[in-house]
Amino acid sequence: MEKFFEKVAENVYAFLLWDDSWHSFNNCYVVIEKNGVTLIDSGKTEHFTHLESSLSEIGIRIWDITKLIATHGHKDHIGGYANLHNTKKVIHPNDLALLPSDARSIFNPDLDQVGNEFEWVHLGHHTKGSIALYHCKSKVLFCGDHVCFFGEPLPNDQIVTEKEIINDHVQSFLAGFASNKEMREKEDFKGLMEGLKELLRFDAKFLCTGHGVIVQGDIRDWINEILRNIK
Repeated sequence: MEKFFEKVAENVYAFLLWDDSWHSFNNCYVVIEKNGVTLIDSGKTEHFTHLESSLSEIGIRIWDITKLIATHGHKDHIGGYANLHNTKKVIHPNDLALLPSDARSIFNPDLDQVGNEFEWVHLGHHTKGSIALYHCKSKVLFCGDHVCFFGEPLPNDQIVTEKEIINDHVQSFLAGFASNKEMREKEDFKGLMEGLKELLRFDAKFLCTGHGVIVQGDIRDWINEILRNIK
């Protein structure tokens, strides 16, 4: 099983695991602060041992994780919660209904609990409770599946790529999306665009996606370029 565990920015690590059942990379992220360790998304239940093994490479054990923040409530983003017994768990209230019944009482729907080291914004496109998180110190923006590269290989086998490398691909995909009236309505194209506009509030230098490659560069400038080119 192909997996990557690498540093993205100071005290921020990315875990990417190739999921054979979905033919896609699933991503989780770790942010280390003096007052604790935050896990952003926890992958599928059956994949948690791989995440645990990778964390041990940098001296983190699962009981060191003080907080799990879910970008949304799908099983490939919250499945590992059951292994985190003493960890505070946070999710947007609009996604509580997506959780397994035994998890709904242990996830806190109060987004003030994300902590002072993060800013957050409600996106509500991929799921009703999808959020993005911005780690101010590292200028890393975690966007869940609002922007992701599901089922796609990593450019040059690198988990982080410059925005210029991925730009043509993203522009082409969104142009096709925009021109397909049926798809625009079914997949809420307007909601996707509105969510991208929300991400402009952050001065991000890395965009950590829910699946696949991480985008590096002036993320605000990149999103503005996308919005200019897509009608």
